[in-house]
Amino acid sequence: TLEGGPDNYPGYLRTAHNDKVQGAAAADFAYNTLKVTKAATIHDGSLYADQLQQVFAETFKQLGGTITAQEAVDPNQTDMSSVLASIAAGGPEFIYFPIFLPAGGFLIQQARTTPGLEDAVLMGADGLFSPDVTTAGGDAVEGFHVSSPDFTVFGSDYADKFVPAYKAKFGTEPISIFHAHSYDAFNMIKAGIEQVAVQDPDGTLHIPRQALRDALFATKDFKGLTGNLTCTPTGDCADPHIAVYEYHAGQYPPEKIWP
Repeated sequence: TLEGGPDNYPGYLRTAHNDKVQGAAAADFAYNTLKVTKAATIHDGSLYADQLQQVFAETFKQLGGTITAQEAVDPNQTDMSSVLASIAAGGPEFIYFPIFLPAGGFLIQQARTTPGLEDAVLMGADGLFSPDVTTAGGDAVEGFHVSSPDFTVFGSDYADKFVPAYKAKFGTEPISIFHAHSYDAFNMIKAGIEQVAVQDPDGTLHIPRQALRDALFATKDFKGLTGNLTCTPTGDCADPHIAVYEYHAGQYPPEKIWP
């Protein structure tokens, strides 16, 4: 049997963080930094959102907080009034909805006009770290928080070499947050291929699949843009650093406010 259970695939690895880290970081920020004690969550039925809100809820309760509601919306839903009214009844000070656009934009806008939620802190996750959020949220995006990888810890190679090279090639700065993780993933695969590839006398190149897998899983202290990457037996290779960012109306990217 595979380590990690039946959902673990033997050829699967990732440089992106495990959301157990992100959900816990969001709860830590809410409870210990904002000092809120009552929170609600919303997911959209996706495994990503459901797991994230669940980790948030469990961590928030362990810290001493109360979860007033755990609701769900449809990804294509545009009218959020009933779910927001239901959440408002519990009087949360904070709502965590790690979902995507367009539903995320409707929640940001409509929460601000829901009686009882005018002052609630709204927070999403890395699925809502995008310039499109600034457009979708309009003026209501002011003060919206989002958890996402902390690229301020990515080091000088990121700011001084990677970003200028990316801009020179594509004509724009990276638009998503996971570009650095993709770059590290490519370089890990490249290093693995260089380690295991077999070249025939006629120049034909063979890449033994199991050897490549073994080389990747054996990755230890790989110096990447996102940190020092070491792979676990279940393929988690990230060196996770999560930050919280705050959106301001008409501005992108949002401003890092924690830690």
